[in-house]
Amino acid sequence: MKQKPLKIVMAGGGTGGHVFPIKSLLEYLAQHKTFSSNINHIYRFGNKNALEYTVFQGLKNAHNGKKKGYELDFISIYSGKYRRETLLKSRIKNVRDLFLFAIGVVQSLFWLIYYKIDVIFCKGGYIALPVVAAARLLRKKIIVHESDTHSGLVNKIASKFAWTTFTGFDNVLPKAKTVGQIISEEVIIDQKEAKMFLKQYPELDVQKPWILVVGGSQGSQRLYQAIIKALESDKSLQNDIQFLVVLGLLNKDLRPQFERFPNVVCFDFVTQKEMGMLCYHSDIAITRAGTTSLAEQKLYDMKLFIVPIAWTHDQYDNANRYQKHYNDILIDQKDDTFLNKLIMEIKRHKNFKKILTSQDRLATISKAKEEIWEHIID
Repeated sequence: MKQKPLKIVMAGGGTGGHVFPIKSLLEYLAQHKTFSSNINHIYRFGNKNALEYTVFQGLKNAHNGKKKGYELDFISIYSGKYRRETLLKSRIKNVRDLFLFAIGVVQSLFWLIYYKIDVIFCKGGYIALPVVAAARLLRKKIIVHESDTHSGLVNKIASKFAWTTFTGFDNVLPKAKTVGQIISEEVIIDQKEAKMFLKQYPELDVQKPWILVVGGSQGSQRLYQAIIKALESDKSLQNDIQFLVVLGLLNKDLRPQFERFPNVVCFDFVTQKEMGMLCYHSDIAITRAGTTSLAEQKLYDMKLFIVPIAWTHDQYDNANRYQKHYNDILIDQKDDTFLNKLIMEIKRHKNFKKILTSQDRLATISKAKEEIWEHIID
């Protein structure tokens, strides 16, 4: 007897680490009828004023034009964030957000009942907690994926009630299955696309090592300023290395400072396909320690200089993991010698050229998504 098509909620948001893996799962679903034929409707729960709404709307518009057989809709809910700081201001916000969380639970209960939801997929982030709480009260099936080496609070709670918990690394959550990171297929580059990129940017010197700088948006100014100071203070860095700097939309004002150097090419914003192209060609990345970014860069055999965001414990844990398992380099932004160490490591690797291994990268990143969808639909 054929299973009735499912109604599924995807919950998680706030930052790219919670948003883009869900986007990747939905893109994978659209290309695989084996899974999509079992689905009636997908509801994306989140905050309409946050990144998840913007990303989802782009997916929805593309989906509606192709008529895939199931529908996509966004439902905005409230949630609250728990702050560990002891300041009075933080405590007042915690009290306020407790009420927002309660409202979010009531909203989630209503929508889960109204739409007769079958399965909830939780990717973490505070916006997902009311959904998980409501799903638990209704005894709904919950599937969890945790990316980091140490679980966030929401997924730690959700995993206690989950039918299946997946992780990106071993020994993160009890009874979890390690499947790796959820990476978009858009980052996969073939040789023809790689050659087209080089034609598009003839100023790039393929004889030099390429260093990709990706600071993201959260507190990234200091990292970019450090790269500028390094280039100013040591002229050899202008001669021996090709830099590719992804500024992000919030750091476009730094472009004129970078463009003073002939060996720097700047990008205000890149798509996932373009990021895949940059990773394909680059030998080294100076990067933050978000797990999806690290996995994308490692997919293309890059050497990583990892600079964790200073106020996050999870990024330090991720960086330590990569340092231990891949011999990558952790450079602490809080250290007084941060700039000197950054310059020293760049100079020490000025002749480094990676060896791009021959592997089926598409198959590698498809395994996690396939297994997650199998458990959602089962």
